[in-house]
Amino acid sequence: MARTRSNRRLDRPREQVLATTLEMIAEQGLGKVTIASLAARLETSGGHLLYYFGTRNGLLLETLRWSESQYAEQRAPLVERAAAGTGDLATVLEFAGVFLPVDERDPRWMLWLELWARAPYDAELAAAQRELDDHWHHDLVAVLRACLPGVADAEGLSARLRAMWDGFAIAIVNGGGTAQREVAIGHTRASLVPA
Repeated sequence: MARTRSNRRLDRPREQVLATTLEMIAEQGLGKVTIASLAARLETSGGHLLYYFGTRNGLLLETLRWSESQYAEQRAPLVERAAAGTGDLATVLEFAGVFLPVDERDPRWMLWLELWARAPYDAELAAAQRELDDHWHHDLVAVLRACLPGVADAEGLSARLRAMWDGFAIAIVNGGGTAQREVAIGHTRASLVPA
């Protein structure tokens, strides 16, 4: 007997679609995540998904924004701790831990890297990535200024740290995994502690 799709309506359509998209990216890679495969996983129709997201690129961009909003929630307590004057070097290292991929299968970073490569050809995507980068930069500058008051150029240090973390993120998702993540945290500590 052939299995038919129920075309069911989702309870929380946006969140369910975005969470499932990230799951599929981690399992199969971005190239295999299509509107049809996602609809099949969710037991709904491709038309239903297109109603909410317009195109596959629209879906991927919204997935990136949704994912980044979760990471903004994770770093918010660190920013608050810094603003309250109770942060220190450990707070900055925790911030690095939020930024970096958790392992080589981190779907947020797999999505980010795939979309990074597309940004030069998609003005909307490029603008969205710059906006998300600006949020990270703003929060990190606030943490650096509060937690490491001896830093003369928190803006410049934020740019250097994020560039270093981006490089380590690529190494982590390209097979370095948690061992490379620990190396990244170690380099962060070394760059912040005077010799």
